[in-house]
Amino acid sequence: MKNTSSPNAYVKGKTLTVIKAIDVGKVDRIINLAQNESCYGTPPSVSKAVVERLKTIERYADVSCRQMRQAIGTVYGVDPDHIIGGNGSEELLDVVARLYARNGDEILYPQYSFLQFPIVAYRVGATPVAVTNKENFSLDVDAILAAVTEKTKILYVANPNNPTGIYTPSSQIDRLVEQLPKHIVLVLDAAYAEYCDAPDYTSGMEYVEKYPNVVVTRTLSKAYGLAGIRAGWVYTNGKIAAAMNNMRGIGNVNALAQAATIAALKEQDFVKDVQQKNKIERDRANQKLGELGIDVVKTETNFLLLNLPNGGANELLKYLAQRGVMTRTNEDYGLDDYLRITLGNRQDNDFFLQLISEFITK
Repeated sequence: MKNTSSPNAYVKGKTLTVIKAIDVGKVDRIINLAQNESCYGTPPSVSKAVVERLKTIERYADVSCRQMRQAIGTVYGVDPDHIIGGNGSEELLDVVARLYARNGDEILYPQYSFLQFPIVAYRVGATPVAVTNKENFSLDVDAILAAVTEKTKILYVANPNNPTGIYTPSSQIDRLVEQLPKHIVLVLDAAYAEYCDAPDYTSGMEYVEKYPNVVVTRTLSKAYGLAGIRAGWVYTNGKIAAAMNNMRGIGNVNALAQAATIAALKEQDFVKDVQQKNKIERDRANQKLGELGIDVVKTETNFLLLNLPNGGANELLKYLAQRGVMTRTNEDYGLDDYLRITLGNRQDNDFFLQLISEFITK
């Protein structure tokens, strides 16, 4: 008798996806403003370091990421022994979930946060719990603390946040860290930290040695311009670092990514230049969109979140795509009326702003 059964996955197919395909028109040039990548590339020293490592590509990478961790420790003033390298920071978010959550547990995260937070919960069989934000998408510390149950094992907080772009002031993070039960792992995802110049912002690094449950994730995919090579890291206390070191994949940071990271970290003047250019372009775009009457969420990142109700977000996405500009709708975040646009260079920003002006006035 023929067996007509099929495999039954514990994690069913989801519609959530961090990267979305976009149908662009038949144009000569595609401008990708959909994935929050840096448009400013990397310094020549990074490419040189990668090419040099290619000469011995038959050799395994350092599985301990020793030189990479030392370079990070030097730049950020933290203990290299409390740093874990990752295949991007996304891998490290997943490592935390695999360490501290299982079927029947709960993973908390603020509403309208990085899609990877519920995705890692699905991977380990835990229940993702989205906690309602305050108005204007700001973090509601009281609501988060009230949502904690005996099943809560992990809390993920992105600061600055994706896809909204807003940041949570250090006073609110202070309160959250102090009042969250210490058996719950608090992951502060600071992927966009380099772009935030608010005086009361903190990436959370200072909490690590003081509190036993804090994990800070960082990436080189954004301001450092290494999105295509995948390099991230975690800073946490020795006990959690040791556990993560056992859970991560062996050789999880490949040789080219390690070489690129070490070289990029030496180029802090380049990163400062990227920060300054991004701020200038962010301010310009905000002003122009305001003049067009478009509501833009105040951002501290390298992207903008535009409010276009009544189907306007999808209409604008299609209008821009037909003219070669890729952006991102946010219905899988529950933000159907919002369009996210990554900031590009001056030329690209002028182009998409011109197109939006034409769309509004047509």
